[in-house]
Amino acid sequence: MKLLWREPLVYFLLLSSVIFAESFLSEQPLDDPQQILVDRASLLRFIQQKTKAMDGTVLLRSFDEMSAAKRQQWISAYIRQQALYREAQALGLGDNDPVIESRLIQKLEFFTQQYGEQALNVSAAQLQNYYRENQKNYYIEPFATFTHVFFNAQSRGEKEARELALAKRRELNQRQVSFAEGIKHGERFPYHVNYVERTPAFVASHFGESLAAKVFDAALISDQWRGPYQSAYGSHVILLSRLQPGRYPALAEVQDQIYQDLQRQQVRLSLERAYETIIKRYAVRIDADLVGFDAELMPAAGPL
Repeated sequence: MKLLWREPLVYFLLLSSVIFAESFLSEQPLDDPQQILVDRASLLRFIQQKTKAMDGTVLLRSFDEMSAAKRQQWISAYIRQQALYREAQALGLGDNDPVIESRLIQKLEFFTQQYGEQALNVSAAQLQNYYRENQKNYYIEPFATFTHVFFNAQSRGEKEARELALAKRRELNQRQVSFAEGIKHGERFPYHVNYVERTPAFVASHFGESLAAKVFDAALISDQWRGPYQSAYGSHVILLSRLQPGRYPALAEVQDQIYQDLQRQQVRLSLERAYETIIKRYAVRIDADLVGFDAELMPAAGPL
């Protein structure tokens, strides 16, 4: 059986824990190196160090009002960091060496690169399975390219703005005014005149849901100006030049992105397994005043 500290990933974890935790944890007494005690005072110090909280009163109030789930996250993070630091101490990585920080960073970079290279072994089948299970994350939203001529209903009234827009639509089509020339007509709109490859959400944020739905109507695509259409601001005449429906891309289109995402998932899962392995080497005791903590969920703590 390989020794725990000979595993590259575990070594990487231990080294990184020293760099980021030594300044805090070195102040904590290790009366029993195989037992991790979580009490209120230690946990509050840990939270204060992590959050950079300066006001102790505010910190105490926030802690007392904290949900059980959030408090459990903090406890899990504290236990994990204590366990990693103790492993690092056991390996002698925390000795008072004047160049310890430089050495640890160099080692960390080496093992990070080594583990990264090991994680590159992603098969075609894994890529396909990952894409199938996470396809929604790669959905390409529909987008539209259009321009519009606007008449302000707030200054003119809805009826006049609509009549002006209707007359302007006839003029624009008779004169065959192009996309680029549309900016010379109408009144100032609070946002843009030309919209290039914009999503439904973006268009709706400027024009409202109703007009955005009309913009994304494929029947509008032509060399003709259409409208008038109403928004909360007034009347619009629209020239829609391009409409791209939403779609799920072929695997080949997003293969590089999927490859990177799958690698990150593999690293994250491996880190979680390594954290659990290290934490299980220690006896953890939670003070009674920290109620609501579920030890069963301790290793599954996520980012805070």
